[in-house]
Amino acid sequence: MNITVCPTSNCEKLSNTTPIINGTIGDPTWLSLILAGFIGIIPNVTIILGVHYKKSLRKPTYYLLANLALCDLLLSVGSLCTIAIGILSLQNKISREAHTLLCKILGVFPLYLSYSASVQTLMIISGERYQAIFRPTSQLTAKKAKFLCVIAWIISSLISFPFTITTTISKKWPRHCQAFSTYTNWTTAIYMILFVFQFALPAVIIITLYSLILHRLKKTVRGRNESNKSKHLKRRTIYMLLTTTIIFLIFAAPWAISLVIMAITGTLPAEIIVHPAYPTAREIVKISRFMLPFTAIYNPIVYCIFNRNIRNLYLSCCCHFFSTKTTVAPTMQVNNKDDLTSKANSNTNKEMKNNYSKLDAVGASTSHL
Repeated sequence: MNITVCPTSNCEKLSNTTPIINGTIGDPTWLSLILAGFIGIIPNVTIILGVHYKKSLRKPTYYLLANLALCDLLLSVGSLCTIAIGILSLQNKISREAHTLLCKILGVFPLYLSYSASVQTLMIISGERYQAIFRPTSQLTAKKAKFLCVIAWIISSLISFPFTITTTISKKWPRHCQAFSTYTNWTTAIYMILFVFQFALPAVIIITLYSLILHRLKKTVRGRNESNKSKHLKRRTIYMLLTTTIIFLIFAAPWAISLVIMAITGTLPAEIIVHPAYPTAREIVKISRFMLPFTAIYNPIVYCIFNRNIRNLYLSCCCHFFSTKTTVAPTMQVNNKDDLTSKANSNTNKEMKNNYSKLDAVGASTSHL
């Protein structure tokens, strides 16, 4: 998860584990990653703020979804920061020491932290759904959901912290962030630990839990006194979370496979890309560079498809945004016309009241006489 910003296409030989970004602003890779980063920020921020402010969304499941949105938000911000660091380095605006520090704090560490926190959150969500279906009397409370989110971030921080030590920058120009400077036995151990505990084992646990949940839902559909509406809501929630998990595993699979390839071959991604003996591995490593940053985009789309509350949240935000941007001038013009008519009506009413008051005064004076 490193980045290279180069003025020429020859910098493929120097890249490590992140996308290759050319120095030209019109480069498709550069634009696509920046677009993915910015698009991933707005919808995830909307989910976080909506869960925080709307009472109808202050439930355990929504707190977990907000935590997942926070992971995606960190991934988007980390990707943009990594690109910005590479561009500053290309323009010689930061020193080598500052570049190394920025790579450690804003480059590599947030990317691994966001991925690990996403995996932990998805495991917690699958466990929460399993408990809600099999043990409905002991459902997860909002307080426990928040506590589990904190635990997920603590575990993810411990897993990602070693990269703040191993991360460095390349010695040759152009300088770029890299998780490891050389390949050692320590590198092999980290790659295998990441594959097993951050992809393979969580995937097995999550798929097993959702398989049991779907099997249980098929049984309950056949004959319990549970309402059809409750069954429908449970199924839609399970389908939403299952879809989110499957897409995440699909997008993360190339990165996980590249970890295994690097551990088996004992080579870094830069060597795999230029090595003629690894054509398949080279393509897998290239694909893994582009797919992970886009994981921050699909979750809000899945939520909108399956969940009415989140869909209404996005619609209300969009309507409010467009109403404030596009209808200010027309409403002012309409209000001006309405003001003219209202002023004319008020003037006529005032004249009528004055006439009535004069008539009343005349009548009063004549009656007095």
